[in-house]
Amino acid sequence: MRKLQPEGPSARLWRVLVSLATAPREPQDESRESTETSTHSENLVVEFDQAYTDFVEGFDQLPSESQLLALQAVDTQLAAMVGAKDASLWTVRACRVDSRWIEVRALAEKVVDEFDWPGEIV
Repeated sequence: MRKLQPEGPSARLWRVLVSLATAPREPQDESRESTETSTHSENLVVEFDQAYTDFVEGFDQLPSESQLLALQAVDTQLAAMVGAKDASLWTVRACRVDSRWIEVRALAEKVVDEFDWPGEIV
């Protein structure tokens, strides 16, 4: 059975979560990846925060407890990463290999699964 794409505030949240769940591609120039900042990842964190807030404020019906817990886990992980104020966490290399980013990807994937949303954007 084909999973249906969400609509409204759910669609925005779904798109961000699928992006967070997707590992960044290998860079063309690996010599700079450990120092070059990943603005894409920073933007995803801001986008997640906004989409999550809009989603929660616009509930038509409450998600299940497991769905809410999964969403909160992503939010908590990202907030901890931002709060750490660790510049090395925001490099291109860190976004691919750091255990905290790997955890974000797993948590985001779990949310997508909990809501029974498609795992990729086509």
